[in-house]
Amino acid sequence: VNHLALEFFHQLLLTSREPSAKVARDYLKGRGVDLDTVKKFQLGFASDTWDGLIVHLKSKGITLEMMQQAGLIIAKEKGGFYDRFRNRIIFPIFDINSHPVAFGARAMEETQGAKYINSPETPIYTKGRHLYGLNLTKQSVSSDDQILIVEGYMDMIMPFVHGVNNIAASLGTALTVDQIRLIRRYTSNVVMLFDTDPAGQ
Repeated sequence: VNHLALEFFHQLLLTSREPSAKVARDYLKGRGVDLDTVKKFQLGFASDTWDGLIVHLKSKGITLEMMQQAGLIIAKEKGGFYDRFRNRIIFPIFDINSHPVAFGARAMEETQGAKYINSPETPIYTKGRHLYGLNLTKQSVSSDDQILIVEGYMDMIMPFVHGVNNIAASLGTALTVDQIRLIRRYTSNVVMLFDTDPAGQ
């Protein structure tokens, strides 16, 4: 289900002609994220509709129950469902073997409420067990025998774009025991570059 959702979001970012998709592309371009990077991280876009993903996944034979289990949709109080991610840039989160297990979604306007919305924990996703980007950088981490740990998606992507290949993000301001165990497979040397706000400190 996550693979299908990833493909849907990715194609929207690459090809959708709706104005908000252009805003998403312009935002990424403005941050220095080029097409190669979009493809490498399989970044996507969720359109500003209540059921775009639901309609697409239904057409692929996916049940609402499966979508809900994957954390992609939310139940309405009066019955029915709506897409969790709407009018946002999508950052797929991969496990160490490059399977998409969850998604992060960034607002493009300050009026949209939370800057980031993330997948809830699901049968295949526990936030504290994964490191964003490590599936792409684990070999460099191993050969350099060092890892840089940052907080967020863009914090990881931008250094990576500029040649820093031994980097991953903690998906929040906690570094968990499970994440440390994952890091230990590749190196024992960790440099943490968290934000300077109280949570980061």
